[in-house]
Amino acid sequence: MPVRSDPKQPWPDTTPGSRLTREEQLAEDRLAFIDRIIGLEQQVKELRKESLVGPSETAAIEASYAAIQSSRTWRTGRVVLLPMRVLRRVKRRVRG
Repeated sequence: MPVRSDPKQPWPDTTPGSRLTREEQLAEDRLAFIDRIIGLEQQVKELRKESLVGPSETAAIEASYAAIQSSRTWRTGRVVLLPMRVLRRVKRRVRG
């Protein structure tokens, strides 16, 4: 149902005791969702523009991560937990 957009119509009463019609409530909810989406899109744009770490820091983090993965503890943990990972995958596929 379209929302009335007649400029001569007064704004609905927004005092705490007043109740909005279903159409007015849906229109307000829609505007709130649109506003939230626009805000989130702007936030995504800003985060994509600014890099959180520089190139040298990225290289250092990747080298540290590679050192961790090549450690004996990491490899042992991967082998020990392999059955759990396999069971989790099977469970996901069975449940769909």
